[in-house]
Amino acid sequence: NIMPAMAMTTTTVPDPRHPNGRPPITVNTDLAAERARTPFDPLSITHFLDGGPGVTSRRRLLESWIINDPTGTFDNDGNAYLHRTERHARALAKFVRIVDLCRAAGVASGVGDGDGGGAGGEDAASVVKHVEGEIVATPEFQTLVSAASDDPFPTSLHWVMFVPNILTLCDAEQQSRWLPLCRDWKMIGCYAQTELGHGSNIRALETTATFLSEADGGAEGGEWIINSPTPTSAKFWPGTLGKTANHAMVIAQLIDGDGVRRGIHNFLVPLRSMDD
Repeated sequence: NIMPAMAMTTTTVPDPRHPNGRPPITVNTDLAAERARTPFDPLSITHFLDGGPGVTSRRRLLESWIINDPTGTFDNDGNAYLHRTERHARALAKFVRIVDLCRAAGVASGVGDGDGGGAGGEDAASVVKHVEGEIVATPEFQTLVSAASDDPFPTSLHWVMFVPNILTLCDAEQQSRWLPLCRDWKMIGCYAQTELGHGSNIRALETTATFLSEADGGAEGGEWIINSPTPTSAKFWPGTLGKTANHAMVIAQLIDGDGVRRGIHNFLVPLRSMDD
């Protein structure tokens, strides 16, 4: 039943990304001409790929926040000529602006799914309720990030790897402590798995996390000693770590208080202050 759906005529809905009704000048004129000659409505293909007219409307609304943002934060002019430090600062500014948009409007999953939840008539101030601690896990958030993706965000590992690890590996008590900090960007995380001598070979990782009990000189209740004992065990190439992250999800070999190796585990390790 795909072909009849693709061939049907759809009602034109104003595109919030282009209020004047004209596509951006970045659309090649030859491409626009070819699209105009198709025997079917290209918008029906868009709806099919997106998952329905409501999803398309919502995606376009979210993208319009980036394209038509009045602050000019998402301007990419001159990016290719900026120093790395300037690119880093500009990318962070873009990301902060996306967070501001999320906080002002709210972001939640499950809105605009299928044909019934279109948001074509809404503005940034009237969208859905904020989901605490899980904004970065929603498709709406990823749409906003993709719309501003000319710069690789220094914070990308935070929501791609760090927050998902907390959501999947931490219990309810731990999530209630860490997710609000992640939500408010007080805790910015990276993912430290790869070592100089080991990439995806997880079982060969050499970094250790050894439990030191209070009786053996550890802190009250015990503590974990993270150690990379050899040059090949050095954590290597963890994105976000160099300048941005203040915590790392470190993948290490767990050694319990009796000296027994218990395999690979994840450890939340502070790197820098969350205050300054």
